[in-house]
Amino acid sequence: MIFRVKKFAVICFLTIASILIFSPGQAYVLQGLHLIDLMIEQLGEDQSLFVSQQLIFYRSVYPTEIEFEETAEESQSLDYTETDLPAEQKIELDDQGQVEETMELAEILRFDLSTNQFRSDAQSNDSERIHVVSHSRSLTIVDGNIVPPAANRFDLYKDIFLYRTREGLAEKLLDLGVDVSVSSLGRFEGEIFFVIGAIYPDESVSQIWIDRDTFLPSRWIIRGTSSRAWTDVLEVRYLTWWKSGESRYPSRIEFYQDDKLVRVNQIKSFRSGEIFDPELFDIDHLRSVYPLAPEQPLVPGEPEEPSEVQKTIDEFKKVFE
Repeated sequence: MIFRVKKFAVICFLTIASILIFSPGQAYVLQGLHLIDLMIEQLGEDQSLFVSQQLIFYRSVYPTEIEFEETAEESQSLDYTETDLPAEQKIELDDQGQVEETMELAEILRFDLSTNQFRSDAQSNDSERIHVVSHSRSLTIVDGNIVPPAANRFDLYKDIFLYRTREGLAEKLLDLGVDVSVSSLGRFEGEIFFVIGAIYPDESVSQIWIDRDTFLPSRWIIRGTSSRAWTDVLEVRYLTWWKSGESRYPSRIEFYQDDKLVRVNQIKSFRSGEIFDPELFDIDHLRSVYPLAPEQPLVPGEPEEPSEVQKTIDEFKKVFE
């Protein structure tokens, strides 16, 4: 009988101790909507942003897939570390013996935050892409022709900056699969972050990671619709923040698909408070200026739905040809 009383007392003590230990930690897990408010506040109150950046795309291929014209002497010393290619391409060898083929493009971004409108103008030496978002509509123009709309998660990174109200951003995140009613604390690379959309360490759902000290976004894990559990995952990382006026913007944005780096946005400069011509975002006006691109027939043997990395590269088809 005495043993049972002691055992019960020990259980009660451990239960109370666990409550005392874990309750303070849980108090710091802010609600998702509150975290959205704090993030928007830290991003700044300016009504527009102008960003100049360099886009760097990475695509892995094997050396045998690339045709090189070389002399017998060159063939003995060629190590594929770097080779000049047309259209700003470079080739580098990675740790697995594959070749990292890169493509670099210049891009200008315009955010009209007062109206939730966005425009991207990207170009290489011989190709150009314009992408416009105006409220619930979007338009993409490649080499002077309007191309059919296609969902591309690589364009979603900008939505964190574009929607500057709790209601607007929460609604957008919900549409993209982030459950803003769920929040937790998570650890990444030795640091603690707030997580919106998941209970750490669950990464099977889309989620936003917020820096615990600055309340700026750090990671955005975007899950695809594939039924395969650990494929079709895009992760966006927002790194090294700059400030202009009252606004903050990351100087580097990295994109990982299935844990492999596939794209980098390297910011060259950004300004806040710019005044933009409304026609830049006017989709009806742009449709009257640019013609529709002719439909392209499917090539036998090619998959009907290429990866999003390939979709982006295909939009600059002249660069990788």
